[in-house]
Amino acid sequence: MKIAVNAACLRRDLPADTGAVATQIIVTLCRQQPEHQFILFFDGPVPAGLELPPNVTPVVLPLRGDKAWHLYWWLEWQLPRAMKAFQPDLYLGLDGTLPLRSKLPATLLIRDLSFLLDAGLQSVAQQKRLKKNLMNYLWKARTIAVLSETGKEAVLDFAPSVASRLTVLDIGLSDLYKPLEWDDREAVKREFAGGAEYFLVTAGLHPRNNIMPLFKAFSALKRRQLSSIKLVIAGSATTAGAGIEKALPSYKFRNDVNWIRDADQETLARLMGGAYALVYPVRLDGLALSIYAAQQCQVPVVAIEGKAAQEAAGDAALFSDPADLDDLSDKMSRIYKDEQLRSLLLTRIPPQKAFNSWEKAAEELWAAMTGPVPQNP
Repeated sequence: MKIAVNAACLRRDLPADTGAVATQIIVTLCRQQPEHQFILFFDGPVPAGLELPPNVTPVVLPLRGDKAWHLYWWLEWQLPRAMKAFQPDLYLGLDGTLPLRSKLPATLLIRDLSFLLDAGLQSVAQQKRLKKNLMNYLWKARTIAVLSETGKEAVLDFAPSVASRLTVLDIGLSDLYKPLEWDDREAVKREFAGGAEYFLVTAGLHPRNNIMPLFKAFSALKRRQLSSIKLVIAGSATTAGAGIEKALPSYKFRNDVNWIRDADQETLARLMGGAYALVYPVRLDGLALSIYAAQQCQVPVVAIEGKAAQEAAGDAALFSDPADLDDLSDKMSRIYKDEQLRSLLLTRIPPQKAFNSWEKAAEELWAAMTGPVPQNP
């Protein structure tokens, strides 16, 4: 069997920004199914360092521009024409889209629907296209996969009729994420924070990730505590976040901020293990993967209140009011100065799941792609 995969989103699927979830799932899936052929279609150069199994054929279809009609042309004309040459049996849309002109049985992988609120990580043109066509994609898809109960709720709120075709995948997490011994933790602190304790944020410099409110909250904490604690941000630069990047050199506490742009999974795991606490400022993501990573590393969490964060952390995190910057600063201050509170949050971390990779998620996605078509009750 041949499976055509819209893999364009893998070019922006980075460990610190998205957890590289789509990349890990599709590579695992291809490796699990060596008797089948996968054709991965990219809209630009294949990501450097992407290791694909022998049963994968990468195909580059260069996007002609970033305007809405360029995106439409790529998805509805370039992609179907290129797929036709391979005569695939199935289609998998890793970015939640499909060519509406195609008659292939299709499965969609959807992380979140934040683009409906103009708060997605996609470009403005991409968000506009997604909002316009989402219902058509959902109606046409044979099956739909999401990554959390939060994602499931968002899809069903938008399109209740797709319930029977919806699958929630079990998440995975690298076994690199683990508690560090004292010596290792001190080494990480020296490398990334000048030997000081630090709050860690894993998110790209994008407005939807509330980076500017985070800076303001950190400023209030520094003025209040007069401490040496640092802020380490692991995440990429983005076009939408150009203003944040421009403002960073003039930030009052710039010397207490370390921005790591291109952290790989190993570096992220070390950063997480060495952190005093994780600050999770993202409200509208469908999967709070970094919270699960923090839990696996026995690192407490402060989060701006959001559904994905609440699903991941339960009562094992301090949640701040998204409308109140002082509340975020207060929660960061509390977890910094109250060791008993920090220890209490760690005791509330739920038991880890029995698996620590994306193997199960890939198996569940394959079942959704190839199993019997679910029927509405």
